[in-house]
This record gives sequence, C-alpha cells and structure tokens, in this order.
Amino acid sequence: MDSHIQSAVTSPLRSLRTTAYALMEHAPEPTLLLDGHGQILLSNPAMAALIGAASMQTRLSDYLNPTDKLLLQKNFENLRLTRQPQQFIASYPEPGREPQYFQHLLIPVIHEQQLLAVLVQLHATLAEQELQQQVQQLQTLLSLIFNHSPIVLWMTDTAGVFTFSEGAGLVDIGLRPKELIGQSVFELYQDYPNIIASTRKALQGQPVTTVIAAHNRIFHVHYQPMLNAQQQIIGCVGVASDITDVQNTLTQMQTLSSALEQTADMVMITDCDGNIEYVNPAFEQITGYSRDEVMHKKPALFNSGKQERSFYKNLWDTILGGDPFSEVFINKRKDNTIYYEEKTITPIRNAKGEIAHFVATGRDVSDRMRTQERMQFMAHHDALTKLPNRTLFMDRLRQAMARSHWHKRMAAVVILDLDNFNQLNVQLGQANCDQILQQLARRLAGSVRTGDTVARFGSDEFAILLEDMAAEKDVLQLTKKLLDTLISPFVIDTQEYTTTASLGVSIFPNDGDDAEILLRNADTAMYRAKNLGRNTYQFYSSDLSARVFERLSMETSLRQALVREEFFLLYQPQFDVLQQRVIGAEALLRWRHPEMGVISPYDFIPALEETGLIAPVGEWVTRQACRQSRQWEHAGITDVVMSINLSGRQFNNPDFFKNIHAIIDSTQVNPALLELELTESMLMRNDSKTISALNSLHHLGVSIAIDDFGTGYSSLNYLRRFPISTLKIDRSFIRDIVEDADDAAIASAIVVMGQSLNLRVIAEGVENPQQLELLQRHGCHLIQGNLSGMAIPADELERLLMRQLQVTSNE
Repeated sequence: MDSHIQSAVTSPLRSLRTTAYALMEHAPEPTLLLDGHGQILLSNPAMAALIGAASMQTRLSDYLNPTDKLLLQKNFENLRLTRQPQQFIASYPEPGREPQYFQHLLIPVIHEQQLLAVLVQLHATLAEQELQQQVQQLQTLLSLIFNHSPIVLWMTDTAGVFTFSEGAGLVDIGLRPKELIGQSVFELYQDYPNIIASTRKALQGQPVTTVIAAHNRIFHVHYQPMLNAQQQIIGCVGVASDITDVQNTLTQMQTLSSALEQTADMVMITDCDGNIEYVNPAFEQITGYSRDEVMHKKPALFNSGKQERSFYKNLWDTILGGDPFSEVFINKRKDNTIYYEEKTITPIRNAKGEIAHFVATGRDVSDRMRTQERMQFMAHHDALTKLPNRTLFMDRLRQAMARSHWHKRMAAVVILDLDNFNQLNVQLGQANCDQILQQLARRLAGSVRTGDTVARFGSDEFAILLEDMAAEKDVLQLTKKLLDTLISPFVIDTQEYTTTASLGVSIFPNDGDDAEILLRNADTAMYRAKNLGRNTYQFYSSDLSARVFERLSMETSLRQALVREEFFLLYQPQFDVLQQRVIGAEALLRWRHPEMGVISPYDFIPALEETGLIAPVGEWVTRQACRQSRQWEHAGITDVVMSINLSGRQFNNPDFFKNIHAIIDSTQVNPALLELELTESMLMRNDSKTISALNSLHHLGVSIAIDDFGTGYSSLNYLRRFPISTLKIDRSFIRDIVEDADDAAIASAIVVMGQSLNLRVIAEGVENPQQLELLQRHGCHLIQGNLSGMAIPADELERLLMRQLQVTSNE
C-alpha cells in the first residue's frame, strides 16, 4: 500500500483504537472492535473472560461453531454492503457446559465514507431470555398441537411396547393421552391384522402408509422406523389422521358422481364465464357431442337460432343475479337436428359468496313438445286440409282489421262453398271427396298472396282473408282468381271430376267493423250467389240480409216440420199408353208451411239435403207410402206399384236394409207392389255393398228403379250386374225430344237398351201429345207427367183407380 494512503488510514484507526479502548475497558458487556475484514483489533475484559485473551492475529469467527460462523459472515457482508447495523444470535461453546447464547450487535464505524472498523457488542442476558421464551413457546405449540389436532402420535420400542402416545385424536376413540404407554401393540390390537402387520414392517425398517378402520373410525396411518446415530432400529413412530368425515364425504362425492354419470338427465357444469367444464354421458348421448368436443367451449355451440336474443339476455340477467333460470330451450344436436330441452341453470357460489360455476340440468322433451305443437296445430287447423280453422281465421281477421284501420287500408272476407257437394259426396263417396277438398285447399292456398289466409270451416266451406287491399277492384281481381281455381278438373285415380263453387265477399270497413259481422255478411253474399245460379260470386249489399233471413227461417221451420206434421204426400200416376190404364204411382213429398203455404220441393229439398234432414224425412216418406199402398190393396187395388224415391243418406245408412224390412213388417205392405227409385250415382258408390243391399231387396220381392237415367254413368255393365227392373228416362231428355235430335236419339237408345234387358222403361215429364207420339214411335209406352196425370192427393187417385178397377171388371 502507498505509504501516504496507509498513513491516512492508520492515523484515524489509531485514534479510534485509543478512544475505543478507553470506552470499552469498563463496559460490563463483552465488546470487540474489528477491522473491516473481521479481524480483532481490541477486546475488553468482559470479552476476554468469555473467549480468553484475544490476539490481534485472530478473527471473531475463530471462536464460533461452524453454523454461527456462517451467520457472522452473512451479517458482516450485509453490514459492508448497507453500512447499517446488523443483529444475530450466536453461541460460544464451553467444554462441559451448555453453550451460552449472545445477541450480537454489529455497529459500523465510518470515516470519510470508508468502513474504518466494526464495533461488536454482546448481550448475554437478553439472548438467554429470548431463547427460553422460544423454547417455552415451542413447548406450548407442541402441547396445542397434541391437544387440539385430530391426529394420534405414538412411538414404540423394538418389542412393540408404546413409549409415547399423544394427540386429541385419542379422545375421539375413547382413550386418554399417555394411556397407551407401557402396553404392547401386539396384545392390544391382536384383532386388527392390518395394525399388527404394519407395526412389524416398520420395526423391520420398512415405512408403511395405509388406511385402517378401528374404533368405528377410519384413519390414514403412516409408520416410520426410528434409527439411532448408528442407523440401528430402536423402535417405530406412528402418525394417524382421522379421515372418517373425509372418507364419508368422498363416498358421497363418488355416489354423486356416479349418479351424475348414470342419470338420464343431461348435466353440464360451466365456470362463471360459461366455459364448459363437465358433461355427463346422457348429455353426450342426446346431443351427439363427446365430452372432449365440448370441453372449454361455450354452450352457444348448441344454439339453434330459433329463440330470440331477448331469451338469452333474460337467461344471463337471471343467473348472474344469482337466481336459477328454468325454461325450454330449442337446441341443435351435432347432426344439426333440433331437440327441445327442459333445462334449469343454477348458479353455484364459493366460500366468499361469489358465483363460481353454473350447473345446468335438463331433459329431452322433444316428443312432448312436438305433441303439444301438434295439439296446438290441431286446435287451430283443419285436420283434413291442414288449413287454419275458424278459430285461427277469426283471430287473424281481427288482427287484419286492426292493421287495416291503422294503415287506412281495406281487408276482405271471402266465403267459398262448393255447389251440390252433397250430391258429389253421394256419387263419389267420402274418401274421394276428401281428396277433392285437399286438392282444392292446395289450389286456393296457391292462388292468394303471402300474408293472406285460406281456412276451412268444415265440410265444403272455405274462408279466405285478403289483407292490405287498396281498392275494391283489387278484391274483385283476387275473387275471380279464386273462382278460377275450380276450372281445371280434379283427378282421382286417373279419373277427372269437375265441380263449381259460389263465393260471397264482404269488405272491411264498408260492410262492418266487427269480425263476426263481416263473416256473416260474406256468408249472406255467398247464398245470394247460389240463388243466382251458382258458379259465381257476389259482393255483400244490405238488401241481401232479408233473403238470407228467409233462408235461415226456412231451415229453422224445416227442423220442426216433421214434428208438426206439416209434410204430406201427393201421388203422380204412371200410365201405360197401350193398355190405357194406371200401372203405378210415384209418391212425391210436399210441405205446407203454416205461414207461407205450400212450398215448392225445388225450394226446400236442397235445404233438406244440406241440413241432413233428408234422412229422417225420407224414412217418413217411405213409411207413409207403404201404408197408402197397403190401404189401396185392402180396397181391392192389387196391380198398382208404389214408387218411392230414396235419398243417398238413406241408402248409404248401414242399417238401410234393416230399416226397410222393419217398415215392410210394420205396414204389412205387399213387397211385390213396392218399387224403390235410386239414382245412378247411388248405385256406383260401393259395388259390393250396393249389390248386397239390392239383392236383399230383390229377395224380399221389392223392385228397383233407376231414376233420372241417362244423366249419370248409364253403364250397361252395372245394369247387368244389379237386379234392376225399371229405367226412368230423365225429364231433361223428354223436354226437348221433339226439337232436339240428340235428345230423341238418347231416349231411343235408352228404350232399346232397356227392352234388350227385359226392363220396363218409363219416360218422365211427358207434357204434350207430340212428346208422347215420338216416344211411342221409338217403342216407349209407359209415361209419367202432366199429360197422363198430375200429382194428386191419395184419396183422389184412389177414386181414379177404383173407377179403373170397375171398368176392368166390367170387361
């Protein structure tokens, strides 16, 4: 070192040593002065008494044990770096005595920012007190552990005798601390093979960890061999933790886990952000997604897009608010098929009360929802055509009226009713007519605009709602389009059938501001269209109401007419021109209204057909005519056949033959004098059923006539198969037979065909001699009409027949 620098350092240090010695000499605590490298510069008498005379060539660390020496070195380095005092405890061992512990205070001495020396003060009394306190605290802590911890701690010697037993866990199994000391493990627990085997393994030097059930509790136990300094086994130590509650909880968790895995309901658990953390097998089976495919993804993966955003906003508002959310979700499987899930999502809170997870449990209710949808659909739709029914139509009409009022537009109601549908039903049968209605429904739905409604009210009545109409001409155009849907024939099993319809129209707000009124007014207009010849349309006007009222009034009266005995029969003779005599009579229904008088059958017969009253009225006609025939026979008139018209409803009644047989039995009429008139369409409805019924009548002796022959199928084949006795040429061919060569040819053909089959042929509606002359020329001699006799009451015809009988007797 440079002499000037050494002199500069040595001079302050020398001065410090002089000063320090004067201060340290009489200090009661051991004190040292060290240079910056830890070498001893000075030591006072108290320090010398502790460590002996310290020389200038020694360091403080030379008097410490290895552990404390490292502690001194660490604190000395900290002082050099921070220039701050340091404290630590170290001991100075004395042979034959417990080591003394001292609190060391290292104080840096700084001169001109250089570490000149380090003053070391030792405080023996304070260190010993703290050490005793630490020992006492440790003993207290161990006592607390033993007395309050649920563990059981024990030690044994090499023979398995307990040398130590502590722990609060002993109390739980009915023992006291230290109670086991002096007892042998192998004797005390000889009924517990697991304890015996584990202790032996530990005494043989093998650590053991196991679970043992004892004293009605379950313990997790660890056995450890104890070794001395020479690594010899001197016993074993054991620690047992009571895990009964944990094991029970684990069992419950396993049961819960098994339940989640095996339940048929879907279970999904997400974190608080909605990331999927668990799904059960039922979820995988129903959705088609495996667990790995959905882990850590959002439930939005299953969103079908069929529910509004407001639905999901309400969901999150509810569960983030801490409340469960229950609703039916419309979700999407992996294969993109839709399923309905009845789901409850429940927030799960952690110990801090914060939402940590969401648990969703749900079940597939697709079948139930589809059933509900079908029921809802069926409640508002027609089962046959799948069109809206009256209930749904009226709801849409009211909404349309509200929109039209708001936007200052018009809405129209159109009622469409097929013409002569009852006759078509008799002719084709219900199954075929149902096909026609289905085809018509498709045509009507295809002819209106998007937003318009086509509904079926029942039978052959349809209603059409036309919305957002600007003017009546637009309504007219669409109405014509609806009527045109019936122009093309309906095809059933390659056969074509045509029909027409009558349409009635009412307009909002002109024709009413109430849905029921609009519907009623459209219905009124429809009946007006029928009265005008059908196959047309009519718009509602106020003067139509009176006509509709009349029709409704007539229908109401018809329902009471049979009970009030307002019906009566007239009989029109059937005349043989060659023999110049009456050979039969046709019973014709008439109605005498108490206020309107006798009403034409052309007015009330269609109403009977439409209301279904034709069946009971037809049965009444049959019974009355049979009674009259029996009465004439009693009077001696035994060669006049009674002809009775049958309605399609009568003939198609499953009990038809039974009813006819009952009437014959009750009236005692002679079946040979009874002839039932059927139309061609009635015969063609069901061949096997028809043949069976006609054969049954034929076996009774009843004759069968085909009425209005020539207007239907006129098939030679069915004339050969059915037991027919009479053909009646329809009056439509007779009316123009003189002027129309085609009608004359048809009438002639019918006569020839009938004669070739040995059938009687009667021409209906013969009104003048010219018609009779032409018919006779073609070989037809049996006629019915005003020329040979008008329809008259039974007593008048009876007088005529009696005179005819008298003339015959005189001859």
